[in-house]
Amino acid sequence: MLSNSTSELTLIEKATAPSQPVQHNPRQTRAAIKRCCAAWQRAYDEYLKNPECEEGDEVFATHDANSAYCEAMPTLGDYQKIRDFIACAAHGILVDAIPQNRANQILYAAQVALAALQSEPKPRKSA
Repeated sequence: MLSNSTSELTLIEKATAPSQPVQHNPRQTRAAIKRCCAAWQRAYDEYLKNPECEEGDEVFATHDANSAYCEAMPTLGDYQKIRDFIACAAHGILVDAIPQNRANQILYAAQVALAALQSEPKPRKSA
């Protein structure tokens, strides 16, 4: 299953960048990953604060936290956000915040967003 994720990442990496130069902002990417991790931690802690929570409920807390991680991921609105989304997805896969059965779907969404971004019509030059 890991080979599918790797091959999809390769497809994403091979996608051509937009025709206009885009400045990559590593600070923004790190902030996006931090936001996802913080959302995960808040959801996990919140679940375990419940007075009805019993020993062994960490599995349920993790499930809620994984959903929070995905909800905090950047939207696929522009090239930088797509890059941040991919970075968050990769980090989430590595730390098991994104379950393996969802990883392919998430990476495919980024791939489709990149393809759609590249096929946008170019603005017409005014005469």
